[in-house]
Amino acid sequence: MDLLAFAKSIADRVETQSARAKVPVAVCVIDIHGNIVLKHRMNGAPAFSMELSERKAYTSALVGLRTADLSPLVQPGQELFPLMGLSGGRFCSMGGGAPLTSEGQLVAGVGGGSVEQDVGILESALRESVTPTLAAAS
Repeated sequence: MDLLAFAKSIADRVETQSARAKVPVAVCVIDIHGNIVLKHRMNGAPAFSMELSERKAYTSALVGLRTADLSPLVQPGQELFPLMGLSGGRFCSMGGGAPLTSEGQLVAGVGGGSVEQDVGILESALRESVTPTLAAAS
């Protein structure tokens, strides 16, 4: 699978939904090893949205959950509460991050910038199906 092409496709869809909502965002796709595959900030998106998008993507890629679904699990007294202090604080439980799968396998995570609008934009973008392509053999 060509993960970069897959990431570009996701980013394009997020940007399209973001433009429809008239809310510029940052998008980040991180592979399951924690490496950045793609990082993009639309004109007008706040500078801090880059950091938030990266943390949301990192969390979704490594934990395999939507960040909005993770939030109740990391509250004080819950089993996953310590997670937010791991990895130098790179994990994030703010809504707007989602795992990406191919053929049933977790391959990456995607994250956007702010919370409420990001959840809506990301959910709209992910409703459209994307079929990752295989990289050409060299």
